[in-house]
Amino acid sequence: MRKLFVVLIGLVIGIGLGLFAGWGLIPVNYTETSPAVLRQDWKDEAVWMAAQAFAYDHDLEAATNRLSPLGSNDVGRLALDRAERAIDQQWAAPQITSLARLAAALGARSARVDPYLTP
Repeated sequence: MRKLFVVLIGLVIGIGLGLFAGWGLIPVNYTETSPAVLRQDWKDEAVWMAAQAFAYDHDLEAATNRLSPLGSNDVGRLALDRAERAIDQQWAAPQITSLARLAAALGARSARVDPYLTP
């Protein structure tokens, strides 16, 4: 009985100290940052998600709004670069097609990506 009491007291003290440290001594500081500071692999993922959404809804304005916070003045080139890297990484043809169609809709095309635009 005494051991259980000591364990429970230790648990309560530990939880209390943890909460005090987390909320009082070392609280989380939130910082507003731009998606432009993301690592390249996360930017690539954002471009891929925008291409998937564009393939579904064909809303070019929404796709542009999704890509513009990534820090590129030319979002078409951003999508085209991702499509070319997808070719280099040997992605499946339907995935490359989504990226290529988004890039083409944004006015960016290349000889490497053009074969994926034809049905």
